[in-house]
Amino acid sequence: MEFIMLILLAFMIMIVFAVVGRERMVDLRKEGEFVALKDVALAVQSEVFTATNVEDGYRREFGLPASLDGVNYTIWISGEYVIAESENHDFTLRISSVTGNVAKGTNVIRKEEGVVYLNE
Repeated sequence: MEFIMLILLAFMIMIVFAVVGRERMVDLRKEGEFVALKDVALAVQSEVFTATNVEDGYRREFGLPASLDGVNYTIWISGEYVIAESENHDFTLRISSVTGNVAKGTNVIRKEEGVVYLNE
């Protein structure tokens, strides 16, 4: 009888550790998703900043991933902000004025007559 009680106690302790471990894994996955989302938004901000601060005639292609380690996301420019959003997080950064919008995959940014164009 004591042996069965010890086995049950050990089994309950294992279940508690499994539940806590799973919750920690979910938290780590969400944190990784946020970092990846932030990196994508920062990449767009950096590209716009560079295009804004160079001479006319600048042209560059850059890519954005289709997903963030299997997590779907959307990214767009609204006014002077780049917004990246996934199921669990959103991240907004201020950028210089740009004409056009950003998309997953290949993007083309250029500067002509002092205006920065993105995919236009």
